[in-house]
Amino acid sequence: MAENRYYKEIMSLKGMNDFKDVIEQWHRLSENMRKFNAKKAPTLPNLLWASDNGMDLEDITNLLTGFVYEEQNLLDFYGAVQDLDYFMEYVPNGEEFHEIDKIAEKIRGAAGFRSEYRGIMAIDVSEWIGHFQEENFIEVLKYLQSISSDILYIFQIPNFNPQAVEQLTQILALFFHIQPIEMKLPESAELAEYTKDLLLQYGLTLDTEAEQMLTNSVARLKEDQYFAGYTLLDRMASDIAYSIFTSTPPYDGLVTKGMITAFAPDGIYVNEMIQNNARVFTSQFNY
Repeated sequence: MAENRYYKEIMSLKGMNDFKDVIEQWHRLSENMRKFNAKKAPTLPNLLWASDNGMDLEDITNLLTGFVYEEQNLLDFYGAVQDLDYFMEYVPNGEEFHEIDKIAEKIRGAAGFRSEYRGIMAIDVSEWIGHFQEENFIEVLKYLQSISSDILYIFQIPNFNPQAVEQLTQILALFFHIQPIEMKLPESAELAEYTKDLLLQYGLTLDTEAEQMLTNSVARLKEDQYFAGYTLLDRMASDIAYSIFTSTPPYDGLVTKGMITAFAPDGIYVNEMIQNNARVFTSQFNY
């Protein structure tokens, strides 16, 4: 069998050690099943992803799906798509609750003309933090359990909340074989290197003082509870490149600290990013 390209890509990710440990276990499982000619795969544990804010969970789900699909013997896929995602809206007890119908409709759409779906389903349950023991949530879990033989679930709590993870793990364990995974961003030094690599792709080279300042800026951004992760760093690198290439006098080949003072830890750009992140994040939960 050809080497699984998704396995290699996942293993090359920065940080993400818990996730990579699970993928390594599943890779070993798949190899042993082939080695000993197993006709049936052991049931994979469903996953609970507790992630830092700023993680690209959609991209990581795609990598996981690609890995499992290419292994060929871990999960039976069937339907119009290999994975689907669902955001589970909070509805208090006593109000009309149609979440089970909506999930069923989502799954029918994923089945397509085949009228049946087997694959991976990612479910964001962040709106239910503090409400995991309510009747409506439990009813959804009972429904998901009733169809769990066909689907591998990934329950997701973005913006890592240890207390919520513990509570949800206890509830999910009543219905599923569940494996919690902390999806953590790399340390700030690695994120700074990521940003510097992006700047190199833009053709920018930083002197020693500029590099240190950028490292300090990334560290300050990561300390913020609403840090938007790689999305923010991608934007910052692009904005630095725009600033340098439109500067007067023109860029002459080396970026100095004085040329990017707006991007200093206490600079205008970093302060505005922190304020904007807070506004964007809190607005999601204030309707």
